[in-house]
Amino acid sequence: MSKTYLLKICLAITLILGTATACTFAEQSTPDQAPSITTSPSPKSDATAKNTQEDNRRLLDAKVTRVVDGDTMKLTIDGKKETVRLLLVDTPESVNPNIPEPQPFSIEASDYAKKMLTNKDVQIELDVSERDKYGRLLCYLYIDGKMFNELLLEQGYARVAYVFAPNTKYVDQFRAIQDKAREQEIGIWSIENYAQNNGFHVPKTK
Repeated sequence: MSKTYLLKICLAITLILGTATACTFAEQSTPDQAPSITTSPSPKSDATAKNTQEDNRRLLDAKVTRVVDGDTMKLTIDGKKETVRLLLVDTPESVNPNIPEPQPFSIEASDYAKKMLTNKDVQIELDVSERDKYGRLLCYLYIDGKMFNELLLEQGYARVAYVFAPNTKYVDQFRAIQDKAREQEIGIWSIENYAQNNGFHVPKTK
């Protein structure tokens, strides 16, 4: 038997033993895992979307020191005094120097805000743009876990207004709440043609 033939046999045996050893080592070192499956994301239900929205909120602790009117308040945040304007809602004017008399339901909206918020610990949520041209902090305000912007709409004390991108996070649900209040004809919706897209229009007395 030639040396070349013996060498080929030895190499073949070495390769077989090496492969078997490698397989055994791989079986011992690989964890017992289920196969990974990539799927397309399924559409989110309304509840899931709302939960995700809530998880993404940026909340700041604050204290209400004074209620100016239904949609404007004075707050203290980390010891700093701020004037805040509620996002995406508008209540009738009660303290506007350009309006000689309080508009219908302005006093009710203001009194409701004072009752709910004065000297209360609250939380505020900012949207993308944080301030308006007057330097006021724009926010969604929470009292006892409830969003006060929504409460105003539910009570018929406010209309959806000042919808300017990018601060439109809750506009769709706000409009849905407004539609219900309008159907029930409560608050500002009890006066025909009073609350309109461009503001409040007090009916002229004959």
